[in-house]
Amino acid sequence: MGFQSTVFINQAVGVPGELSFEGPLRAETFTIVSSSAALNIIGATACSVTSQGFCAAGNVGGALPFAGILVDPKAVALFGVGGIPLNPTLTVPNNTIVECATMGSFYVTLPAAAAIGDLVVFNNTSGALSTIAPGAPLAAGTSFANAVVDYFTVTAAGPAVITMTPALVIPQPA
Repeated sequence: MGFQSTVFINQAVGVPGELSFEGPLRAETFTIVSSSAALNIIGATACSVTSQGFCAAGNVGGALPFAGILVDPKAVALFGVGGIPLNPTLTVPNNTIVECATMGSFYVTLPAAAAIGDLVVFNNTSGALSTIAPGAPLAAGTSFANAVVDYFTVTAAGPAVITMTPALVIPQPA
């Protein structure tokens, strides 16, 4: 084995769904049962409470209580992709016990560009996270995720840190 000849300047930032900074934290365990298991992506999906102890991706109908964003990938049993053990994935099957956070700072994956201070919203059908500018109205079919982007400006799809707190002001629907 030869000596190291290159050094990478850019380091990895974090795993989606992992806690980013210490501080107040509120998370609850649920059994997730969504319309499709493909929607159950840790660090990229918001869920709603469907009944006691159960949640689903999104908020179909828009009237369900907010369960939180899927977090803590290390707490979920590793089923693997295609049934292959130890083949990593952030997508969990239905009927899995998951953690949903409603308070704290977490790494997430955003699908498009976002700036620090943007508000985090989610699609009511899929639970997919996205952002809107502060003061912008909620688009039809979305709900507020009680979160703001507070670390990393995202120039395209990629990682960011969001901080969730129940004290944020909820934008009004369009």
